[in-house]
Amino acid sequence: MLNITSGLGHKNLRTITGVTLFAYNDVLQLVESAVGRGGKVDFSSKNLSGANLILTNLTHADLTQANLTGAFLSGANLSFTNFKQANLSEANLVRANLRMASLQYAYLGGADLFRANLVMADLRNADLTEASLDEADLRAAKYNYATKWPEDFDIGRSHAIYVD
Repeated sequence: MLNITSGLGHKNLRTITGVTLFAYNDVLQLVESAVGRGGKVDFSSKNLSGANLILTNLTHADLTQANLTGAFLSGANLSFTNFKQANLSEANLVRANLRMASLQYAYLGGADLFRANLVMADLRNADLTEASLDEADLRAAKYNYATKWPEDFDIGRSHAIYVD
């Protein structure tokens, strides 16, 4: 398991009213450190709100219950990543690869998923209220009765699969 602050000097961390902000290079250093040790990247329950993770490869990462409010994840490879119960509200996921990601019980209210790849993603119990799903690829994505979609979203045209 990767400790979120391992290898970082205090000068790299900024705290504003109790929220720790990580610069892109800091997060990249953490990811490379975990990958270099052959470990799985574990950001579960971490506060990464506002983090700049543009184009980052977080394949198979564990972001269970992580706070990614307003995070910049555009173009990131997030395939097979676990986002169960994560807060992705207002996150920028433009053209992000979320293929086969688990977004069960995740909150994506106001998230921008323009042209995101959500092929075979698990959206059961996810809240996508007010999310932008323009041109998102939802082929074979799983959803259920509790999945909340944006008001104007046409689920019938998405090719997502309803599961019990």
